[in-house]
Amino acid sequence: MEHLVYPNPAPYREKLIRFSALNHTSYSELALKASQLLEQTKLSELRSSIARSLSELEMFTEEGENIDTPKRKSAINERMEDIVSAPLAVEDALVGLFDHSDHTLQRRVVETYVRRLYQPYLVKGSVRMQWHRSGLIASWQFVEGHAEASGHEMTETPLVDRKWGAMVIIKSLQFLPDVISAALKETTQNGSAGPTNHGNMMHIALAGINNQMSLLQDSGDEDQAQERVNRLAKILKDKELSSSLKNAGYEVISCIIQRDEGRGPMRHSFHWSESNRYYIEEPLLRHVEPPLSIYLELDKLKGYENIKYTPSRDKQWHMYTVDAKPLPVRRMFLRALVRQPTKEWFSPSGYHGSEVVGPRSQLTLSYTSRSILRSLVTAMEELELHVHNATVKSDHAHMYLYVLQEIQIDDLVPFSKRVDVDSGTEEGVVEALLVKLAREIHTMVGIKMHRLGVFEWEVKLRMASSGQANGAWRVVITNVTGHTCIVHVYREIEDNVEHKVVYHATSTSGPLHGVPVNTPFQPLKLLDQKRLLARKSNTTYCYDFALAFEAALENIWSSKLSSVNRPGGKLVNVKELVFADPRGSWGTPLVEINREPAQNNVGMVAWTMDLCTPEFPHGRTILVVANDVTFKNGSFGPIEDAFFEAVTELACSKKLPLIYLAANSGARIGAAEEVRSCFNIGWSDESNPDSGFQYLYLSPEDYSRIKSSVIAHEICLESGETRWIIDTIVGNEDGLGVENLSGSGAIAGAFSKAYKETFTLTYVTGRTVGIGAYLARLGMRCIQRTDQPIILTGFSALNKLLGREVYSSQMQLGGPKIMGTNGVVHLTVSDDLEGVLAILNWLSFVPPYVGGPLPVLAAVDPVDRPVEYQPENSCDPRAAVCGTVDGNGTWLGGIFDKDSFVETLEGWARTVVTGRAKLGGIPVGVIAVETQTVMQIIPADPGQLDSHERVVPQAGQVWFPDSASKTAQALMDFNREELPLFIMANWRGFSAGQRDLFEGILQAGSTIVENLRTYKQPVFVYIPKTGELRGGAWVVVDSRINSDHIEMYAETTAKGNVLEPEGMIEIKFRNKELLECMNRLDPQIRNLKQKLQETKYDQTITDQIKAREKQLLPIYTQIATKFAELHDTSFRMAEKGVVKNVVDWNISRFFFYKRLRRRLAEASLIKTTRDAAGDLLSYNAAYEMIKKWFLATKTEELWLDDDAFFTWKDEPSNYTDKLATLRTQKVSNQLLKIGGSPSDLEALPQGLAALLQEVDPTTKSKLIEDLRRVIESSPAK
Repeated sequence: MEHLVYPNPAPYREKLIRFSALNHTSYSELALKASQLLEQTKLSELRSSIARSLSELEMFTEEGENIDTPKRKSAINERMEDIVSAPLAVEDALVGLFDHSDHTLQRRVVETYVRRLYQPYLVKGSVRMQWHRSGLIASWQFVEGHAEASGHEMTETPLVDRKWGAMVIIKSLQFLPDVISAALKETTQNGSAGPTNHGNMMHIALAGINNQMSLLQDSGDEDQAQERVNRLAKILKDKELSSSLKNAGYEVISCIIQRDEGRGPMRHSFHWSESNRYYIEEPLLRHVEPPLSIYLELDKLKGYENIKYTPSRDKQWHMYTVDAKPLPVRRMFLRALVRQPTKEWFSPSGYHGSEVVGPRSQLTLSYTSRSILRSLVTAMEELELHVHNATVKSDHAHMYLYVLQEIQIDDLVPFSKRVDVDSGTEEGVVEALLVKLAREIHTMVGIKMHRLGVFEWEVKLRMASSGQANGAWRVVITNVTGHTCIVHVYREIEDNVEHKVVYHATSTSGPLHGVPVNTPFQPLKLLDQKRLLARKSNTTYCYDFALAFEAALENIWSSKLSSVNRPGGKLVNVKELVFADPRGSWGTPLVEINREPAQNNVGMVAWTMDLCTPEFPHGRTILVVANDVTFKNGSFGPIEDAFFEAVTELACSKKLPLIYLAANSGARIGAAEEVRSCFNIGWSDESNPDSGFQYLYLSPEDYSRIKSSVIAHEICLESGETRWIIDTIVGNEDGLGVENLSGSGAIAGAFSKAYKETFTLTYVTGRTVGIGAYLARLGMRCIQRTDQPIILTGFSALNKLLGREVYSSQMQLGGPKIMGTNGVVHLTVSDDLEGVLAILNWLSFVPPYVGGPLPVLAAVDPVDRPVEYQPENSCDPRAAVCGTVDGNGTWLGGIFDKDSFVETLEGWARTVVTGRAKLGGIPVGVIAVETQTVMQIIPADPGQLDSHERVVPQAGQVWFPDSASKTAQALMDFNREELPLFIMANWRGFSAGQRDLFEGILQAGSTIVENLRTYKQPVFVYIPKTGELRGGAWVVVDSRINSDHIEMYAETTAKGNVLEPEGMIEIKFRNKELLECMNRLDPQIRNLKQKLQETKYDQTITDQIKAREKQLLPIYTQIATKFAELHDTSFRMAEKGVVKNVVDWNISRFFFYKRLRRRLAEASLIKTTRDAAGDLLSYNAAYEMIKKWFLATKTEELWLDDDAFFTWKDEPSNYTDKLATLRTQKVSNQLLKIGGSPSDLEALPQGLAALLQEVDPTTKSKLIEDLRRVIESSPAK
């Protein structure tokens, strides 16, 4: 393609655009090349635009003719400054104009090029031009420091601090000696360049596309590139020429070779070598001008070998790829100068760059932020172009940006804002603004950067200020997960000891504090290596989840209204848990420790996390345990199993929530390496291996060395050789086989127990296999990342078992399409931050510990508002629960708080809707009923040739085996989470076909009854508007299943009975009863019957009666149906006492909120009473006892007044004495029971002694005194 479109690629632009848009992997190289060639077409356009901009032709307009010379010079200077600050590849375009025939334009082009190269360090007004017969000579002065730092004019700077730069533009190398002599003469006459000076720079520009050097095209041919370098080096090796340059202080020679219009120039840099006494090329600086290499800090890369350079399309980013050791990691270092443009008018079409689409408008960002963001987006576009290029694509990328223009403090805030700061606090303010700047940019591009492998980026800038903030600053951002980042801000200061410029942290110390800024890049640290390995497994490194929890909590707090005051300090405090004994084993306790991440020697890690959530702003504690996927692929060995069991036991003992972050490869598979390295084979025929083998054996020497690893017996051959035949390989290392399975069984039991004793939740952040999959199910509550599978066996192993290629991926076996539709997975998320947010959101419904208070927040949604959603023919469950938006965009509220409902198990058994919501800020579990027909999709199994996908319709308002199981599962989960429960009961019954009975509909319905019977929190069963509850569906949710906790209500339009009216009349209102009703009620039939008797059964009259009966049958069937319906009303339910009350739909929200608060208050006091009295006191007896206490001082009417009850309950003195009496009775009963057993009575003193040892000294003294008093006062028998 390159040979086709050159030397003039512009006519091919449309085709190049189409080729560059190809995004298939197969066409990646074509798209990349087309993209690069497309940039060359823009280069030609840019060259023309610059020529027009710097030419005076535009001045000669009707208005421009009257402009005087000073204004004209000022206008040209402004245009030059615009080009100098342009974030485009203007260097290449300017080089293309070096041989322009217009000498005025040529001079301006050269000066613009020099000003751009030396922008921060150029002494203003020092650029001079001289025409020589062989070419153009330019000279200028620059300083090693920032020229603008001490005043733009630099008038007071001593000459000795200034360096000289020179450029010669020639059309042939044969003129080089003469023109360099003239250039040296020019600079020497000015008194700066000479033997005492050093650090000067010489630029040699070879203009004209027909010279021999430009014909050596740089098209990837290394031989041609080397030939060009050899020719330049030969000229610069000339003793006379090189010595004259060196004596004048020129240590660096830059060679620029102009090429044809369609190609950018070639650049080579030669540095003086003291050992060789001539100039040699510096390969690292090929394609880069020497001044830029200083700004780009390329010296930091000199520790690497075989550095591959890749320019960006616009030449603003310089990409260096290296293969780092000791790990086989390909690292990329991207370097760029950030130029802040003054205008955009000169930019050619297609050069404006891509707009950033992010969560916020760029207009809300500061001027500096926009410049940095623009540059970062360009870099990411380059990385995306090379994502399929194996020679350039990297595992770990680092970006460095140097903002050339000096920054004012106001440049760090949006345009509409200003910063007023005292000189004493200026440094702290700037640091805070830089941290905010970094985090804002990371919010917009962090995820994409992480996906492209950019793990760190650094920004250097200079603040112009008269206060503390003046000078160079550096911001280093570590991109940990894409959603989370770590920001460190440093100053550049000179170390007083070594006199080197170092990173200096101003407030909190960072990892680079005190490190010289020019220190070469170091190999990846252990933590970075681990993060990289985790990324290759497509998951977050386990130690970085603490940052994810912090980022998620930041998001939660920022989204909350000001009703809850955010606490000061950190939102997450983490302490790692480790074995108390470093060797660790079953039964070893855990201790908290503070240590650096990635120091673990076990493939399982755990933490205690204290979270400041809106529900618990002062903190709640959870336990988090995670697989370390970077340690033996996250597999479970005996030590990992012992650690996991210890964490679950700790969670159970402390009754704390336990979160399991799953990313593993199942039980560990091992082999005895010490045996594998030395075993021998006992062949049937030593000379013919094809005849097979008889045994494996060890030599006597090997057996004596590793005999503890094998069980073997000795044989002696006829030749006299002794062999130890291996009967069993035991292995020296623990964790090679079945012991791993035994450990897996232990942790399976432990996690199942933990589900019953505390809150458990599994988040599948990476592939989870075997025992990992079982743990996900045994913990019951499971969140799955959509790109991570839950499997028992890998697809390749299954293919081998089946003998053919059946499955093509792990996702086919255990992706969300399977696990999200079979009841294993409750929620699915797209990434780890969303996963952590889902965990925290789930925790917002759960008490901080088992038996703790519900996490109640003040309701934003008014509790007394009416239920605005009005069902017409059927009740939409989700609209009834959380509201909906009507056709006009108006919000119609449901029963529960707006935006509080979180549906779980959504993809499974869709005729039932389950989830968690809040009512007046109180968390509750919700079970509702789908009224529309849904389709159950049963996927085809590729492993069965006759399998095909089946779509089974499931009617609404009917329990099927899967939806009944889903209901039972939800009841069990809600009960374990100690949530009050609302059942929006709207079932017509169970599906009872043959397949349904075969698939367990009866078992699932029975489980619903059992789970309701054992429910320990308030339950509200409400038949909603237009709803109905019939037959077996009523039976399994009736309040008498658990009369202590279940209350049943019905809406005014609700229906309920054994059968539907149509079914009832088939039994209780058949044709015989219909005819009797007609004979009783229809006058015409009565008259005909009377006539029939009078006429002694005239057949004509009989026929008339039958015709009349036939005529009336349809309408009387409707009458019978209506008659049956009148047995179904909610008011009959209330009259019969099967529902507690009839609750109108409009007021149901406020009614249930008040009832929920009352029942929770009662339940709390009942629990306290039962704790005081002991387990022998039933729930109902405790309720009656509390009512009796209340009525002792209040009237019966006030017992029904919620406010009166709350006032009474909130005053503990109303029942403290009564609770103390109950406790006395409880302890007395216990002691009397001990007294009834002589052996127990004998052990009583030792028991009392043990008790006294456990209490604090003050309590102990009081207890002893009370016991002595009781003993002394008790009468002797």
